[in-house]
Amino acid sequence: MNCPAFMGGYRIKEKKMKIDIHFHLSGSGKDIDKVDEDVYFYPDDNNLFFTRVLYNLVTEDLIRMETDINRDGQISTEEYLALCYRILTSSEELDGLVLLGLDAVYNPKTGDLDRERTDLWVSNRFLAKTVRVLNERLGKESDPVKKAKRFFYGASVSPNRKDWEKELDCVCNDPNAVLMKLIPSTQHIKLMDYNHTHFYETLAKNKMPLLCHVGPEYSFPEGIRKRHLDNFRHLERPLECGVTVIAAHCATPVFPIIDKNESKEFYALMKEANSGGKIRLLGDTSAFSLSTRIPIVHEILDTFPSRWLVHGSDFPIPIDGWAHLPYVTSDVDVGEFIEIHKTTNPLDKDVRIKRAHGFSDSILENTEKILRIQPPPPA
Repeated sequence: MNCPAFMGGYRIKEKKMKIDIHFHLSGSGKDIDKVDEDVYFYPDDNNLFFTRVLYNLVTEDLIRMETDINRDGQISTEEYLALCYRILTSSEELDGLVLLGLDAVYNPKTGDLDRERTDLWVSNRFLAKTVRVLNERLGKESDPVKKAKRFFYGASVSPNRKDWEKELDCVCNDPNAVLMKLIPSTQHIKLMDYNHTHFYETLAKNKMPLLCHVGPEYSFPEGIRKRHLDNFRHLERPLECGVTVIAAHCATPVFPIIDKNESKEFYALMKEANSGGKIRLLGDTSAFSLSTRIPIVHEILDTFPSRWLVHGSDFPIPIDGWAHLPYVTSDVDVGEFIEIHKTTNPLDKDVRIKRAHGFSDSILENTEKILRIQPPPPA
């Protein structure tokens, strides 16, 4: 495939943008051969009971947000993108969203596409085109606040694919690509494999940060089956190659009762990686609004300096505003609890939950410091 040409880099404002670094795309495409035209989502041939229940919960939550415009009980890609636009432009807390791609599953030995185990595929070409169209629409807004908002392109290239060099070059040569996203378990990627050295070196050379899932992954069937691949210790390899890494969810457990909590061990790795004065390993706060993560929120706040954290929502994973009870589960007070429940925009609700717990607003602005946002072209 030829790499399409896109608009120049995003404008950098003097005032730091408040950005959600962890926002997933969803869709309804069922033809894996048309991934450059639609989001491919077809887990039916590979599903598990838990993920089937989760997908139903997500769909119900999206329907409650009036995403299902034609009321057929399903969320099409077009309907989901309309929701993305609506919640960003109506957000009082955020200026930008990084829309994340997700490459397919490729056989680590042969580099061939694994159709059955690929449940979600958000291709780089589809995502790049989508981000361009959404930003063109923002540019036509009459409201200056809406006009200043931005969608960002979070690419995904599996180092297992046969043509990863060509695909990665295409991404790195696109000035609108701001990061690389990987989910090792879901994509069957062994981060410590020395065969991926050139892949990491290419990311480092192009100053492309890596947003990598670590810790339990319950959103995809392969994430559950291959959970051993999501070990935060494996991040040492890309770090050794000079890549700036953002560890999704700060490597925290989803269900602390059954998942091992290794937050302190992850902090030790962060401290070592950031000891040279340059921040090279960060954690994002995506899905910290989940009720199951409430028990470890204070541990994160007490352990991790805010300069090592960036904000992420993990949307469309549901945001549990109801669970953050005043004076019971946290330091949330009555006023904050009421404000959270009055907030209808899910992105704003997520920000306000974290603020009520004690997270600094600086984590909203830290994202712009690490994304590969290109300077504006000469006037």
